[in-house]
Amino acid sequence: MRVVVVGASSGLGRCLAFGLGKTGARVALMARRRDRIEAAAAEIGSDAVAIVCDVHDETSIAAALDEAAELMGGI
Repeated sequence: MRVVVVGASSGLGRCLAFGLGKTGARVALMARRRDRIEAAAAEIGSDAVAIVCDVHDETSIAAALDEAAELMGGI
């Protein structure tokens, strides 16, 4: 399973990303704060990628989804 989690730098988004990572899912963590999502992705492991994304910006969303699909072989 390949999933995208927005707001993955803290709170529910972070918990969801970790929970999915524990089930063996490949997880794309998306949020505005690069340092936090990179740290979370590193904790989850090699099946997690960190992608900077601002959900208030349609261009940012489109670019982030394209990057996630490329890095994970689809979403």
